[in-house]
Amino acid sequence: MEKGNYSKEDKEFMCLTDKSRSSSRISELINFIKLNNYHKIGIASCFSVYNLAEKLKCLLEGEDLEVIIVHCKESKLEASEISRNMKGLSCDPLSQASYLNEQKTDFNINFGLCLGHGILFQKYSKAPVTTLLVKDACHSHNIMENFS
Repeated sequence: MEKGNYSKEDKEFMCLTDKSRSSSRISELINFIKLNNYHKIGIASCFSVYNLAEKLKCLLEGEDLEVIIVHCKESKLEASEISRNMKGLSCDPLSQASYLNEQKTDFNINFGLCLGHGILFQKYSKAPVTTLLVKDACHSHNIMENFS
């Protein structure tokens, strides 16, 4: 494997990432956001973990950040528009990305989106994205539980 050929901008970003390290992922996230001078933060959340996303929003707002949260079924997309075999409301990661793009967020957080939905959200988000919560209801969102 060849080593990466980083641009000056990428190297500066890597240095900021190194400076943001902390013992807690939440503290690391806040440090990273502040070191990059991000102010407007988007949270794309699964509706099933929305209460946890609201807690994150309050925490970030306590750090003097503007936070916009949007859950996956907020657009009210009918699942039948995706496939006639599906019923009810569908998750809509494209609308989540579009909404946060319209809000001109500086940085977005994937908070519990399903695997494929998170990939689509990240693909269409104009702002950089990090995943903070990986949804795994079977193991209370601890994806390494019972992993051997």
